[in-house]
Order: sequence, then C-alpha cells, then structure tokens
Amino acid sequence: MHATTGQSAGGRTGPSGTALLVLLIGQAMANIDLAIVNLAAPAVSADLHVSSSELTLMVTAYALCSAVLLAPAARLGERQGVRRVYLWGLALFTLASLGCGLAGSTPVLIAGRCLQGAATSLMISQVLVGIHRWYTGSARAKALGWNALTLSGGAALGQVLGGTIVSADILGTGWRAVFLLNVPIGVLILALGVTLLPHDRPAPADVRRGDNDVPGTVLLAAATLAVLIPLSLEKPDWIWILLAAAVPLGVQLIRTERRVIARGDTPALDLRPLSAPAVRWALASYAGTTLTYLAMLYLLSLHLQGQLLLPAWQAGLVPLGWVLAFGLAGPVIGRSPQRLARLLPVIGCALLTAAYALAPVVPAGEGTAIWPLTAVLCAGGFGLGLSHTALLNLLTTAVPSRFAATLSGTVNTLSTVVGVTGIALFGAVYTWLGRSDGVGPGGAWALVCAGLALIAALCGLAALRAAATESGPGQGSGPGPESDEEGAAAAAPGQAGAATVVPKTGAGPAAGATEPAGPVFTTRERPGAPAAGRASEADRTT
Repeated sequence: MHATTGQSAGGRTGPSGTALLVLLIGQAMANIDLAIVNLAAPAVSADLHVSSSELTLMVTAYALCSAVLLAPAARLGERQGVRRVYLWGLALFTLASLGCGLAGSTPVLIAGRCLQGAATSLMISQVLVGIHRWYTGSARAKALGWNALTLSGGAALGQVLGGTIVSADILGTGWRAVFLLNVPIGVLILALGVTLLPHDRPAPADVRRGDNDVPGTVLLAAATLAVLIPLSLEKPDWIWILLAAAVPLGVQLIRTERRVIARGDTPALDLRPLSAPAVRWALASYAGTTLTYLAMLYLLSLHLQGQLLLPAWQAGLVPLGWVLAFGLAGPVIGRSPQRLARLLPVIGCALLTAAYALAPVVPAGEGTAIWPLTAVLCAGGFGLGLSHTALLNLLTTAVPSRFAATLSGTVNTLSTVVGVTGIALFGAVYTWLGRSDGVGPGGAWALVCAGLALIAALCGLAALRAAATESGPGQGSGPGPESDEEGAAAAAPGQAGAATVVPKTGAGPAAGATEPAGPVFTTRERPGAPAAGRASEADRTT
C-alpha cells in the first residue's frame, strides 16, 4: 500500500497529527463503549427485563465478536487499505450504536452489540497497522505514546461517563444515551477521516493471489472462541469442554499456517515474525503485563467495595489514577535517548511489580485515607505505560512493515484472550480464598497481589531478554532506520549487538542460530508498501 504521507528532507516521517487524531478517536470510542456499557448494564436490565445470562451476553458479545475478527480485520486492512477499512469500521460502529440505542428488545440489543464488536475490530486493528506503516523513528515512538494515552483516557472516561450519562437521563433516553451519543461523534469523525486520512491503494491482484486462507481463518476464530466463551459465560457447566478443545485447535492452526506459508500463500496468522527471539520475548512480556493489569482492575473493584466498603462512585474513582498515569508514560518514550529507551520495558515492569507488592501493605480501609493505595496504583499505572509503549515500539521496529497486519492482529487478539483469562483465573482464586476460613478477604487480597507481582517480575525478565536479543542499531525502542531499504538491523561484524537471529531456511543454519549482522527478514520493501510480487523463498520458511 502506498500512503500519501508527509515527507521531510531526512525521509518519510508520517501523515499529519490530525490524521493520527482521527485514528485515535476511533480507538477511544471503542474503549469508552466497552467500559461505559458495564456501568449501564443495571439500567438496561431494569428497562428491558433482561435475565442475568442475557445481560452477561450483552456485555461479552462485544468483546467476543471483536476478538474473533481482529486478525482477519487487520489482514483486510493490508489488502484493502488502512483508510478504507478504518472508515468502514467507523461507519458500521455508528450504525450499530444507533441500532443499540433504538433497540426495543433484548435480541435486537445483543445483535447490535455483536455488530459493534465487529465494527470495533475493523477500527482498532487499523490503528497499530497505520502507525506501523505511516510512521518511522521518533515519529512512530511519539504516535505510540499518544496511542497509550488514548487507551488509558478511553478507559478512564468510560468509567466516569457510564454512571453519569445514565443518571443524567438526557432527553429522557436513560441508558440509551450511552449508545446514541456515539452517532453524532461517529458522523463527525467519519467526515474528518474522509478528508484527513492518507490514501493508500489496495494491494495489486497479483500480490493478493493466495491471500484467502479460509481454513486458517476458521481455525483461528474457533481457537479464540474456545478460550473466550467458557471464561466469559461460565454456564452451563458443559461449556468448559470448549476450553479443552482450544489446545488441539491451536496445534492444528499452527500446522495449517505452516503449510500455507510453505507454498507461498498468505496465512491468516503469519508465524514468520515469531522467528525473531526479541519478538517472542516482547510479546510474552506484553501479554503477561496485560493479564495482570486487567485482573487488577477487576480485583480492585471487588476489594474496594467488598472489603473496604467504599461506595460505588468512590470505588470507580480510585483506579482513575492508574489509567491516567498509564497514559502519561506514553510521551516519555518519544523523548527518551535510545540507550535508556531499550531499558524502559524493564523499568516499567519493575515499577509494576513494586506496585502489586505494596498494594496489600499500604494502609487502606474504613476510617483510613485511600490516597496511599491510590499513589501506589499511580506508580503501577505509570510502569505499565512505560512497559507497554516501549514494547510496542520494540515490536514495530523489529518487525518489517509488511507484517504490520500480523502484528496488529496478534497483539490485539492476545490482549483480549489473556485479559479474559486473567480476570477469570484471579477472580476465581480471590473468591475461593476469600470464603476460606483460614485466609479470609484480607489474606485473599494479599495472595492475589503477590501472584500478580510474581507474573510482573517474570515479565520484567522477558522484557530484559527482548532488549538483549534485539538486532543491531536499526532495531529497538529508539529512533533509527526501520525499513529494509534503509538497512534495518544492519551492523558491522564484531560490533556490540550486531548478532541477530535468522529464520531457518532450507540451506541455512538451524533456527535460533546466531549469524553476523543481517536483517531477520530478507524482502526489501518500502514502509507502507507491500513487498513486490510473491514472498521470497527465505520468507516462506519458518
């Protein structure tokens, strides 16, 4: 794809800031809608006489449909263009919000939520792809920082606005205003997107040939649902059989995608970026910290209201420091020297570990100020922001731009899966320990926080390995050349950090062997454009 982007004397830096703003507003709308509906759920239940299972489905349908379609949506953006697919998603999201706001029955509302989830996958999958393809060096780092701020700001606004909008009963609409307010905002952003987003042409037909991996797409969706449905719905009991089915489905998915890559076609889930150890370690650290973050937000609501007996409105405000501090960490990445930027994921994980360890220790409770716990949460949120933004920067510089769709789909789907897993796992452990006579609620809070701290510490080690295994000066968290034609990952033999990991080829060394400097991926490409023609033989081999 060839984007119309701003140029500078030193090379392409990316489109204007207003184009990035259009992308990030779509991301914010998706985040706000997820949080805001959770708070509006009681009003929906009272108005439409929704059963508890239907209410759960109304909330989870959005995340389930979004998670299943994230990877195919990212691939669709690669084929049809980021601008086009993003605007499709925004238009569908606006129409689905209108349908939810006007719904007169539970089935219509659930169907609208499914459409919203599908539309969200089209929108948010293009955000990371667009940043990856349209920005390089320090401009990309700054864009990722603003993306982190958007993620945290959307979560914070969703928590604050949910109860406020429902309570305000705007024009007598009650809970419906939660959805209807998306309509004028969506129309405005759609108009701005048509005007401001860079034009990128779809991939030529000869490049798209073999890009319809239907078996892989079906297996990816089935494996994702097999994990998410039992963890989201929990009942009936037989639904847990699906979780056991996730393992063979995942194994078959990997086998299928390897065959697709071997014959030179485009897989639904491209495994080639995972050939670089830095990518594997960075994804592991990112997934682990995401799991602890979402689990902590859930556990915090139970602890604040159940044990500390805070009113709901105050319990909702306590995590705001966490999510806002998360966003404040983003701009730090773009201003950090390269040497320091490489260590920011590790520093972030260390802050996160300390926050989890201190959370059950600081004074908090009835008759005690809540600010010590809030301060600890702010430190944890800042650490999470440092870690996430720096890891994304590492990933987008370590992975060539032709794999931008794969990276976006992998990161977003992985975040959803581990988030639901963390909430279900730690939520069950907290409830079980809290009911135990030998532990009680206070001991349960301390033990789950210790578990989160342990995972965060392991994520710090994974981040350290990711930084240590980055390829030469063209890679990494700091600014530098990232495209193949700019010599990404090139370094003089014998120079520190010059060793890199090369994917296994038929005549090459075994996977994981160290070679002198050279790019992990061999296809020479221009950022924002697909590799010309078919992939080379080295690219087809994992």
